[in-house]
Amino acid sequence: MKFMKYYIIANTRDQFCNEYESSSKHYNDHPSRESIDFITSELNKIGYDVEFYGGVEKLVKAYDSEAKFRDTLFLNFSDGLSQKSRKAQSAIILELLNASYAGSDPLSLLIAGNKSYTKKLVSEYLNVARGQTIFSKTNLPIDLTFPVVLKPNKEGSSLGISQESICRTEEDMIRILPNLLSRFHEIIIEEYIEGYEINCFIIGNKGEYLLVEPIICEYGGVKFFKRFVFGVEEKANRRRKEYLARNFLNDDELQSIRNATQTAFELLGMQDYARADFRLQKNGRLVFLEINGNPVISETSEIGVISKELGISFGKIVEKIIITATNRLMNQTNHE
Repeated sequence: MKFMKYYIIANTRDQFCNEYESSSKHYNDHPSRESIDFITSELNKIGYDVEFYGGVEKLVKAYDSEAKFRDTLFLNFSDGLSQKSRKAQSAIILELLNASYAGSDPLSLLIAGNKSYTKKLVSEYLNVARGQTIFSKTNLPIDLTFPVVLKPNKEGSSLGISQESICRTEEDMIRILPNLLSRFHEIIIEEYIEGYEINCFIIGNKGEYLLVEPIICEYGGVKFFKRFVFGVEEKANRRRKEYLARNFLNDDELQSIRNATQTAFELLGMQDYARADFRLQKNGRLVFLEINGNPVISETSEIGVISKELGISFGKIVEKIIITATNRLMNQTNHE
């Protein structure tokens, strides 16, 4: 199977409100147009005919006009619009169009976009942070061990998270909870886990992984965090530094992270690429936090770190997503 044309699907950052006014740049959990243009340019450099297609709105018009996309692969980098199920919107319409696309299917995107559901599904196989999702102050957990972290159940990019989200007492929690509930409606109250902040970018599918690369995060020269979370302030102002974890962790720790990432990816039925987040404790215990089926791909994201530190061009790493999606689709065709 060979595709002649590649379209990037994305709803870009400028379409949505700035979620952190103190940021030096417009910030939310959507990719910037500059990042999309950079991906397009880098893939064109290595021989792919790639264009930015548009977002959910453009796909709706294509469906209404009964458009056909032969010999075309869509790279689904869209987080949708603003509705509850936005993370699956583009994948749903792509399936209605009967179009080939790279990325997870709608169900996997929706499950991964719900931190509470995700942890329940993987908890039999991975260590997870204990917690409970609440919808109002009336269903607070009875048995809490402080400190805890409060965070929105269905948001990414650390939206709704700050250092104040680490609550050391019940009074702290009750004080900040009403504002979070009014903004995000579903809040996870979760045990705080000390440890190294680990992100692991994965490209591939079961039986054929092309990249499973753990990243370790640093803030203010610190990598092991006793009372710190990466909140919207740190993310929006790019105060976080990231490095290949292979330069700091031992082989057993790295393999544990890779195995856990593949386990979560497969249990959730995800496809082609994702990013899993963990905390690694001093005793080697790895705690799964969440997985993102549509992480931002840019020069400053995990892909950019991997490209720079491994000395592989950005385009060549993104190409792995195209390769793994093509192989998956070809295998599906051969089995039909």
